[in-house]
Amino acid sequence: MAGNAPRADSVIIAGAGPAGLAAALALAGRGVRSVVVDSGNGTPRAGSRACALDGATLAFVYDLTGTRLDGAAEPWGVQRIRRRTRDVPQPVDEPEAPVRYGLSQQRLERALLDAVHASPLVTTAWRHRIEGVEQDETSVTLLARGPGGPVKWRAQWLLGCDGSRSVVRRAVNVRFPGRPRVDRLLCADVKVRLPRRITATSLVPPDPSLADEPPTPDTGGPATPWLFVDPPFHKGGTVLAQPLPDDVWRLTWQLPMAHGVAKAAEETRVIPVTGDLADPKRVSAKVRSVLRTLDALSPDSDSAEDPAHDLLWSGEYEVHQRLARRFRVGRVLLAGDAAHLVHPSAADAVELGLQDVRNLAWKLAFTLRGYAPIRLLETYHGERRGAARRRLALGEDALHFLAPASPAQKVGRRLTLMGARGKGTTLRRLDPRGPAASTSGPDYNGSPLLTPGPGVGEWIRDVPVVRADGADGWLTECLDRGLVVLLIAPGIQVWHGDRWREAGLMPRLRARLDKLAAPAELVVTPEYPGAGAHTILLIRPDGYIAAHLPPEHLDILEEAIDRARGAGH
Repeated sequence: MAGNAPRADSVIIAGAGPAGLAAALALAGRGVRSVVVDSGNGTPRAGSRACALDGATLAFVYDLTGTRLDGAAEPWGVQRIRRRTRDVPQPVDEPEAPVRYGLSQQRLERALLDAVHASPLVTTAWRHRIEGVEQDETSVTLLARGPGGPVKWRAQWLLGCDGSRSVVRRAVNVRFPGRPRVDRLLCADVKVRLPRRITATSLVPPDPSLADEPPTPDTGGPATPWLFVDPPFHKGGTVLAQPLPDDVWRLTWQLPMAHGVAKAAEETRVIPVTGDLADPKRVSAKVRSVLRTLDALSPDSDSAEDPAHDLLWSGEYEVHQRLARRFRVGRVLLAGDAAHLVHPSAADAVELGLQDVRNLAWKLAFTLRGYAPIRLLETYHGERRGAARRRLALGEDALHFLAPASPAQKVGRRLTLMGARGKGTTLRRLDPRGPAASTSGPDYNGSPLLTPGPGVGEWIRDVPVVRADGADGWLTECLDRGLVVLLIAPGIQVWHGDRWREAGLMPRLRARLDKLAAPAELVVTPEYPGAGAHTILLIRPDGYIAAHLPPEHLDILEEAIDRARGAGH
């Protein structure tokens, strides 16, 4: 890929974090070659923070890594909130929230790296420091310095996934405004055997004498993350306890914004602080305090002894809220921390970056293959920047509670908690599973790629389907190289083999799809939530519904497909 003649299907990826590695694999899955350039040595970064993914994003990385992540994710239930020594109750009529999954970022990076090394379409260049970017109307060149001296790579497109201090972003003069140092956190990974599935009381107990009774453990279902607000072991602050696989807990303390901070406004990294609350000499005592509290939540615990545990890692980092002005400049596109920094209470940084990649990969592949015009890539900027902007707003809202900066905000936090305890409401904005903070994916309503209709812009439901060759499968298995046209056809169970291909609308639909400029697969299912018989759903390669066409509107299918690939007028 280096030299003067870039391949027609070539992409340079700057940065080998989760977003950069996932981008290389997603492009390779669509037949696109890439080179990943990074200053590291090809191993997961030490001290990687844990990450929480929704089901759709986890399915995306499973698809990229094969079986390498089997058993790596811990399903989480509703986050429980405990103020001081009392549980904040959940309302009885709380709707079921989508399950989220916790996993170690190190394990995720290891799986992505192994998959990258196994892919013949991905080239890696380790120990190369990025120094600049040059581009013209037809190609882009990345300048770097490696062990052997200066190196240049030239390709059709460049993805800047090189983190919060992105050299690529600076090279194309994209501003990165926002608020630096909005919060300061101390994290620790602890291996300890503790009850993971706790069912807390849903309503305020009618007997006041029972108000401080510990919740009871549950034998099954998702594990329970905890948010402790102003607990006795960390007065005036918050502590988050999140269960991970293999008996590991991720503990996160909110620290005062005092000293030991990052000097660069755009920096987010682990920062050792000697003599501070985050001093390693004091971390052990802080860990024991949290573990004693978690252990006491089980009625079978022996609170007289500290749970046996191993401190695997600890580190401090600062949180910033920033958003790049542009996600695309010519042939350069930004993703992950290079494009946005969001408070973890509103969005996990890894998850947000993976969602960027899922949105971008198919658009790049369509453009490179000639299935769509270049202007399709401008919708990446509009869709993903809008999603990040909404998460930033949620982060600001949560910060008013987590780190109140004024007396009014402090009073507001106290009243919120008192109201939650008295009225049975929940602090949805502080639960990453809650509808206010997260859904199964970002809402792309308003995108020019979508044909307005019910459910358009939402992530698909995975339903059983019959594919074009007559084979049974699942809808998510069809999201590989092209668009998916899903026909809801009750009664298809009576057909065997490929006889369904000649029934009803099938011949006419297949004839239309065969003439399209972009690849599209026709599949059928007996039923789909919210869609009537003979309805057609047009689904993008990233799993979002692009059109919902009732039978009387099937004549606009071609128009909807053109719109979905950026060719509509």
